[in-house]
Amino acid sequence: MLDPETKSLWSHILGRCFEGPLKGAQLKSLPSDMVTWKEWRKRHPQTTVLNMSRKHGDYTKEFYAKRGADQFVLGVMVRGVPFHLPWRTLQQQPVLNFTANKQPLVCLYDASSTSAQLYGRTVGDRALAFQRDGDKITDAETGSTWNNRGQAVAGELKGKQLSPVVGIPSFTRAWLKFHAKSSAVAGQDRN
Repeated sequence: MLDPETKSLWSHILGRCFEGPLKGAQLKSLPSDMVTWKEWRKRHPQTTVLNMSRKHGDYTKEFYAKRGADQFVLGVMVRGVPFHLPWRTLQQQPVLNFTANKQPLVCLYDASSTSAQLYGRTVGDRALAFQRDGDKITDAETGSTWNNRGQAVAGELKGKQLSPVVGIPSFTRAWLKFHAKSSAVAGQDRN
């Protein structure tokens, strides 16, 4: 990426400037989402769009369901250690409890919107285990119902919010080029 103000070059995966007047500067990472336009409009009806001449037509929900599932990962840095969740794994396990560098996490994947969100799964002093229960997400400890945005919407924990964790949707080859020692998260924690 190039910033037009200083003409500095930035790595979008590392969030670090590697050439130009801002060399060495680090951007603050923020949680983001890669979702269908339909889902985005539902969540943010007042949105406006910057229309750029890109091949956005190639990246449809169908693309992510088929070819894209093997080309993308959700990358995450946990206390300085890289991990990645293959898109195919998320499709097969849309509620994925795992531990990365001793931090209990959950990834909530929604196939209809292609959204994958990462959260810390500790509430208070206990790590929760989440599962799909029909069309709902519940935690095994209290039976509370949660939405894909990490909010408890019913049950004992109603009103609680899981802490978002920055996940970076990326081409697999790009993530691994910058994070060659990244560990793949392949399945559920067994605890």
